[in-house]
Amino acid sequence: MEKREILKEIEIKGFNKTLWNKAGKAMHRYNMINPGDKIVVGISGGKDSLVMLNTLIRVKLIAGFDFEIIPIFISKTEKISLEVEKIKKYISEIGLKLIVKSTTIDKIVFEDKKVKNPCFLCSRIRRGVLYTMMKELGANKLALGHHLDDIIETFFMNMFYQGNMNQMKPIYRSEQYGYEIIRPLSFVEEDTIIKYARKAKLPIINIDCKFSSVKLDSKRVETKELIKNLEKKNPNIRRNMYSAIFNISKEE
Repeated sequence: MEKREILKEIEIKGFNKTLWNKAGKAMHRYNMINPGDKIVVGISGGKDSLVMLNTLIRVKLIAGFDFEIIPIFISKTEKISLEVEKIKKYISEIGLKLIVKSTTIDKIVFEDKKVKNPCFLCSRIRRGVLYTMMKELGANKLALGHHLDDIIETFFMNMFYQGNMNQMKPIYRSEQYGYEIIRPLSFVEEDTIIKYARKAKLPIINIDCKFSSVKLDSKRVETKELIKNLEKKNPNIRRNMYSAIFNISKEE
């Protein structure tokens, strides 16, 4: 596809205010992208990472400077699911090549009965694999698909269940590895992401996991429901929560 065709494929009508402007505002405010950046994009196969990828591609096509986007899919198993081919095909059509890395994460995490939270450990190991690949590729930034709702929910989960006020930041530097982690969708609501993914017909895939039917993340579900119930009484509560979280951050 030519650049104009790719942009037409990505820029679906009705999302200027809810998606592009909000993502652009986050990237501009936190200076997430600079000329010459080599950005690895963590692709999970879910809606968030694919919408984020499209957002970054759009910026690259309309920005007055150049940077590189490298989408990577980390498989939890040595055998790559055939479902991944759908994503590879889609990403190829919009001008990029998906790197697929097989691992033995499933054996490390899911066969150890002592592991209390396999999903958390799996996430940490996958992040480590991405960091290793970033070094090999000479990348300097890692883009993750967390959105506004993720940030709010994580903050309240930490406060309710961990007794701290730690938060997902739109941008931060990993002191251990020396890379910057950016979250371009930090200002975007999950509802917008769902609507865009559906309208764009993104190739969302479901990779089988032995814990997918178990509510290991029940605390997040409870927190999400709590916020929804509060929102019925105050429609502005998400934005107010988000503002409060980052006001706390500024005071620290």
